[in-house]
Amino acid sequence: MKKLKGFAVSWFFAPYIGSADLDFFKRIKDTNLSYTVVQAARERRDDQVLKYASTDIERIELQVDHANPRTQSARAGFVRGVLDAFARSEENYDFIISHSNELISHAAAAEIKKLHPNIPWIVYFGDLFVRNPYVTKGFPLADEDRTIERDTLRLADRVIVNNTYQRDLMFTGDLAPLVDKSVVVPHCFDPSMYPPTATHRNDKFVFSHLGMLYYIKRTATPVLRAVDRLLEIYPEYRGRFEVRFYGASPGEQDLHQHAAMRNPSHVRFEKPVSYAESLRLMCEADALLLIDGLFSQEEDGLDCNPFFPGKLTDYMGARRPIASVTMPKGPTAEIMARAGNLVADGRIDRIAYVLKRYIDQKITPDYSVYNEYTVDNIAPLMESAIRSAIKV
Repeated sequence: MKKLKGFAVSWFFAPYIGSADLDFFKRIKDTNLSYTVVQAARERRDDQVLKYASTDIERIELQVDHANPRTQSARAGFVRGVLDAFARSEENYDFIISHSNELISHAAAAEIKKLHPNIPWIVYFGDLFVRNPYVTKGFPLADEDRTIERDTLRLADRVIVNNTYQRDLMFTGDLAPLVDKSVVVPHCFDPSMYPPTATHRNDKFVFSHLGMLYYIKRTATPVLRAVDRLLEIYPEYRGRFEVRFYGASPGEQDLHQHAAMRNPSHVRFEKPVSYAESLRLMCEADALLLIDGLFSQEEDGLDCNPFFPGKLTDYMGARRPIASVTMPKGPTAEIMARAGNLVADGRIDRIAYVLKRYIDQKITPDYSVYNEYTVDNIAPLMESAIRSAIKV
């Protein structure tokens, strides 16, 4: 089978270590395809990540205002850089692939497609935008991004999404007839990135949350309240457990809630860590804590959480029990139910109950479900989705 070469446009990409950077990197790094990736240069990076790629990836970093990506000037600079990189390249590319977030990556790829209509264009949406409940009033360039999403879904040759809830919310109305061009390829983890099986033993039961929180809909506050509630009902659990948030950037609401707790010593907010360090901390936790957005039909027009957190697959790679605060409908809830983990919604008593079950070590996940998301299983799906748009 011919090893095809792709021109990839992705504002976020390794060795930068945000969720979006690593999501796209992990899903293409072991495909039997090679890539030129044009990305935005940033600061917080971990160059060790790149050694885990088995395929050839040439990277071109553009100097843009990454701190303010949602401005017309930053976006225009990125598009110019992408078009210039494509024009300067002497490669004959077999396909174009673009990844969002940021959605300007798709818009830049669309400009190349206009100039070279015979090159297949594959797009991967890390998240949906038009139906994204985090996009609140006053969100910069929201109208532009809604247009980009709709135009991209219409014009791309293949659309890759990471879960069926996302797909069904994107291909609605006049876009519904185009759903057949979509392929679902979930997130993945690479077992080789993790340290050897941890022998560290904690002196108390440790829940670890790694990754970002959000100031609305996805905060630590329900968990903080549940810790106090658990200790109110079962005071004998005082001192027996701790919840640690690493790099979570707690908002004012979370900080105020922590200050108001009756048992604040049971919760710690820690600084961000490197990606490799985050994987080590996952392996050393007694259980991992996942907090999803909690939405409603009334406020958000959603009866599910349509986001598949990349952090969930990182957690599965650590082979630890996972306690989730999420909606009962969505990809997280489905995966956790199949694996035998417990899920709590926003009710404080329910979260307290779930925390207690893990502290009591009553939860033993089915790790075979976790293993479905290894890069060895997902990379061939990603490659197949890309090749399905290419006539060779």
